Parts: sequence; structure tokens; C-alpha cells
Amino acid sequence: MLNRPSARVPGRRLLTMVLSALLLCTLGCSRPSPQEALSGYRIPTLRRIQQDGTMRVGYVVYPPTVVKNPNTGELSGHFVDAARFIADVMKVRVQFVEATWSTFVAGLQSGQFDLSIAATYRTIPRATAVAFTTPIIYIGNGAIVRRGDTRFRSLSDFDKPAITIAVAQGEASHEYALQHLPTAHLTVLSTADLSQPLTEVIAGRADVGLADAWTTAQFAAKHPEVVDLFAGQPYDLTPVGWAVRQNDTEFLNFVNTAVDYLISTGRMRDWERKYGAHWVYPKVTWEITQ
Repeated sequence: MLNRPSARVPGRRLLTMVLSALLLCTLGCSRPSPQEALSGYRIPTLRRIQQDGTMRVGYVVYPPTVVKNPNTGELSGHFVDAARFIADVMKVRVQFVEATWSTFVAGLQSGQFDLSIAATYRTIPRATAVAFTTPIIYIGNGAIVRRGDTRFRSLSDFDKPAITIAVAQGEASHEYALQHLPTAHLTVLSTADLSQPLTEVIAGRADVGLADAWTTAQFAAKHPEVVDLFAGQPYDLTPVGWAVRQNDTEFLNFVNTAVDYLISTGRMRDWERKYGAHWVYPKVTWEITQ
């Protein structure tokens, strides 16, 4: 009888040590990384959206995909309509967060928003930082020069030390100029307004203004003193998509399914017609198998 209590002590100590070790491991292993703690996306994004009832959507003002009323701040545009439709089907609300071409990647990575609907070129460098959805539309680039300026006939004519080219920071034309026009002098504007580099041409501060073909076409139509050098024949045609965080596979699969559905059912085209959008698409032919 006297030996039994002393025989039980090691077992209790062992159990206590095991439980303590498990507790420490649980606390240590479950502690979020600094990035996870900062961004709050440790819970899978799709599950968190369903739990919170809110989908945070980043955007860059770029008509007609995203239009912002300067007086009320109200958003519209065919990408905005698409995001709201997806949220309605999910039975959650949309919280829109404004970004710029140079900050939308950081906004995703830091957890400010879950989905970026900025009309972003799906380029290789950008794909190292974010995960893109399936292509939604295709956009090429254009160039604005002063009417009567006979120095320019092709892109190679831009790549000279005496030529000043205006671009918006972080926009695809900025990336293109860095890669393909290294000799020219670049004026890089920190702006989300893609017409600003084109305005530099009118003001005489730049010889060339680069932007996407939609923006250059709209700008040339309003300003007869300049011409769109590649009107109707945009260069560097590139797919455009939305973006989510890298490794957010579950949410990316969900958004891709939603985008495919909206495109195949014609809803995306209907919203585009509503806002007068004219984009490039690959030709798709459907046939019924016998």
C-alpha cells in the first residue's frame, strides 16, 4: 500500500509534460506569420468572405470598366456590375477599396482587399506577384503624338535620346517602355488617370504619350490637335484579367468559375454594351456534337 502512491507520480509527471508540450506546440504552430497577422487572411479567403458577409474588392478608375462619379463617388462600369452580381449570388456585400496602378499589388498582398478588378494586363512580371484570373478581355496599346509631327512612323522611332515619352507609373505602357524603349527619356507620372501622359503631349512637355488603345482612341477623338498613331492597329495586344493573392487557390478557382459563367452566358457582354465598351476577343465557335 505504501508503494502505490509513489509509483503513480512518474505517470502524472509524464502526462503533465506531454500536455504542456502539446499546448506549447499548438500555440507556437498556430501563431500566424507577421504577414498573416497584418493582412488578416489566415482563414481561407472564400470561407472568410462567407463568414463575414463582405467581399473586399480593389479597383482602379478606368472607364468603362470602372467609372467613378466625381460628385457622389458612386461607382459604375461593367467590371463593377460584374463584381456586384457575383456578390449578390454569394449573398454578401461588396466593400470597394480604391487603388492605383502602382499600388493595387500591395493592396492585395497586405490584405486591404481580396480581389482586384483593376483592368490589369496579365504579364509575366506581374504574375510573379499576384495570381490572375482567366482572361476577360484583350487590350493593346496606343500612342498620342502632335498632329503634323512627321518624326514617328513606327515604335522604333520613339527609342531615341531626344524623344520624351510620358507614361503613368505602374501601367502596362510604363513596363513596355522600360523593356523596349530604353534609349528614350521617360516622364513617369504618379497618377491613376491614364489620360495624363497624353495631356503632356498637348502641353508640349512630351513628344509621345503612351496608354492603352482604348484611352488613346478616346483622347484623340476629343482633342483634334493630336493623333492616335496606332489607331485601329494597337501594338502589344495583351490579355486582361482580375487578380487575387498568390497561393489563394481556392478563391481563384471560385472567381474563375464566376468569370467563365458571366462570359459564356453573355452577361459580361451585356454589361459592356451598357457602357459602350468595345474590346478585342478571340473568336469562339460553338457546335453541338452529334
